[in-house]
Amino acid sequence: MSGFEHGLSAVMIVKNAERYLPLVLRSLGKVADEIIVVDTGSTDTSRDIARKYNCRIFESAWCDDFSKAKNYGIAQARFSWIMSVDADEVLYDVKAGDILAGALTDADVPAYVIWVDNVYDYGRVEPVRMLRLFRNTPRLRFTNPVHESIGEALYAHWPGFVPPVLDIHLRHYGYLSANAIGKHERNIVLLQRWADAAPANIYANYKLGGTLVEAGRRQEALPYLERTFGLFAESRERGSYPFLETFFTLYGDLLVMEGLTDEAERCKSIVAGWK
Repeated sequence: MSGFEHGLSAVMIVKNAERYLPLVLRSLGKVADEIIVVDTGSTDTSRDIARKYNCRIFESAWCDDFSKAKNYGIAQARFSWIMSVDADEVLYDVKAGDILAGALTDADVPAYVIWVDNVYDYGRVEPVRMLRLFRNTPRLRFTNPVHESIGEALYAHWPGFVPPVLDIHLRHYGYLSANAIGKHERNIVLLQRWADAAPANIYANYKLGGTLVEAGRRQEALPYLERTFGLFAESRERGSYPFLETFFTLYGDLLVMEGLTDEAERCKSIVAGWK
């Protein structure tokens, strides 16, 4: 961490995000020592809003790669810890500042899992655990073109490490139907390209399968979630993945919906043997 001040840099990618950006930046301003905004081509008032909240604003041409844009933002960070946030995620937990004050002083922890509470239509909220808080070190950078994650880098450099879960919550509004228009189609194209290039990548197959389910394309999703299950079965590090339980629920529900109840029970018994 040499050369970095102790503290927290919040890093986000922004493009035409004016709807939620004031709420997002106001919430982050309570805990972050700086907010870095990487704008990838906004034509709305996003940059003006970011300036109002004293963000450090950088521009990066969009090239179908979320990790590249996010890593560019991290490269500008001046503080020793990074919180990765989307432009439609609001930090709403009033305890977050106190929790962070303690967590960021632990010299033995390279990364934490925090909660992202996905908001859907009709008030449904689904909390998921995600790797969003980590040390500012070249060993921890994003590697995926879409649904960017530091998971691969973390497990490569800290094998067997299980990130602690902090009771910090980001409320994510991107899955509301009014906000998701066009996102599934864009992400499916990027995920398909990624999964085809890296068929043994657990996260690529999981996210492609899950996105196809969300888009109503359940039969197309099944092979990718089946592959994810097989990859988890072969992995010695599966207990380290924060999305493991979310995947089991998604896959089991899909098998039942498709009438494959025997297969769902078989998978359930296999998973029970892993614990």
